[in-house]
Amino acid sequence: MRPFYETKEDRVREKDIAKMFAGKLGLIAKPNPVAYPVDYSFVNINKEVKGFAEIKSRGHKFGTYPTYMISAMKLSHAQSLSRATLKSVFLVVGWSCGTIAHIDMNAEPDSVGWGGRADRGDADDMEPVVYWSIDRFIKARCGR
Repeated sequence: MRPFYETKEDRVREKDIAKMFAGKLGLIAKPNPVAYPVDYSFVNINKEVKGFAEIKSRGHKFGTYPTYMISAMKLSHAQSLSRATLKSVFLVVGWSCGTIAHIDMNAEPDSVGWGGRADRGDADDMEPVVYWSIDRFIKARCGR
C-alpha cells in the first residue's frame, strides 16, 4: 500500500479552499471518504449533490509554472465519476499568494507526459500525468 503524504495542515488548507469555492457556488462542501476518487462533494441545502472537486493547495504563487500537472489516473477517476453522475468535477487549486482557481476536469488536457514529484525518493510518484495551461484556470479569488 502506498504511503499517504498528506498532512493534517494540508487537509485544513484544502478544507478552507473547498469551503470558499462551494460558497461561491451557493453550495456546501462535504468531504468525501479518504479513498474516494475526489476530495469533496458540493451539495445544496437539501443534500443533493450538485458537483465534485479535487482540491489542491500549492506552496508557490499562481503563475510560477506555465502549466498545472495532475495524475492521469486521478483525471481518469474524476471523469468516470462525472460520467456516472452527470455532474461536473472541478480541480480547485489554492496557491500561496491567495489565488484560488479552477478548471473542469473534463477539459481536454494541453498535453500528456511522464512526470510527478521527484523530491521524496518514491519511484511511485512518477507516472503518466496531464498538463493544463495555467491560463485556462478560472479565478474564483485573486491573490495578493
